[in-house]
Amino acid sequence: MINNSSNTIEVTKFSNCLHGVKDLTATVGDTVINANSNREYAAFINNSSSDITLILGDKSKGAIGRGIVLRPRGSYEINQSNLYVGKVSAISANNCKLTFTECIE
Repeated sequence: MINNSSNTIEVTKFSNCLHGVKDLTATVGDTVINANSNREYAAFINNSSSDITLILGDKSKGAIGRGIVLRPRGSYEINQSNLYVGKVSAISANNCKLTFTECIE
């Protein structure tokens, strides 16, 4: 979990992670990360002042507010408890940036 380590459980370690920033254009959905059957973890952080909607799948499968809504300074993670290996897309009503990390192995 982001910023939430525990001494009572084993921490998963990754040796191969991709870190990036996705520039989103107002009202235009875009792919953030492609499907990856080797994905073990991903995190998405909204460092903007606008809501960003994550879409699990192609951008055509969601819309603003119809998906996982990340409020400003909000985050969402994919881990072993909710593992999703498909495409992740995003859309926002305003120009903004979405920070992400995807890890395998």
